[in-house]
Amino acid sequence: MLEKDDWKLALEDARHRHNAILGLIHAADNQALTLMRLYVTLGSAAAAGAVAMFSAQPRVAVPLVCALASAIATLAYGTFKCFSVINSAGVNLPGRGAEFWLWAADERVQRVEVFKSYLRELAEKHKVNNSLNESQTASLGRAKLAGIWTPLAALVVGSSAALIQYLTTLC
Repeated sequence: MLEKDDWKLALEDARHRHNAILGLIHAADNQALTLMRLYVTLGSAAAAGAVAMFSAQPRVAVPLVCALASAIATLAYGTFKCFSVINSAGVNLPGRGAEFWLWAADERVQRVEVFKSYLRELAEKHKVNNSLNESQTASLGRAKLAGIWTPLAALVVGSSAALIQYLTTLC
């Protein structure tokens, strides 16, 4: 059986953990916003370059437009993943509502029952926030991979288009 001070320690420990998870969720949001800004900027520049290439000589334009289009597609995927990280509507904030504290203030309610009820509710909030944090981490990882794969995809697609264009001129 926990003593009075033990219950206080347990509550503080659980609240600190809850706040740490919220800190992770907030940090993921910030990283995703930063990446999204970068991806939108690069994607806009690539789109402007692809549009400008249509006025260039077709022999040069086709591989470059293909490379830029693959970069745009990869960056768009990364932007979508960043947006899914930021969509944290299901986050549970710390603290309890007035109805809980009104219930806890009732003299018929035992102190131990208040502590147990508080921790049960907090455990449910932990589950939701942990799930959200895991989902954010996965989406943020995919968004970062999109940034890594963008130049490689552009190189492969652009080179393939140039090779196909060269081979068709030989035939």
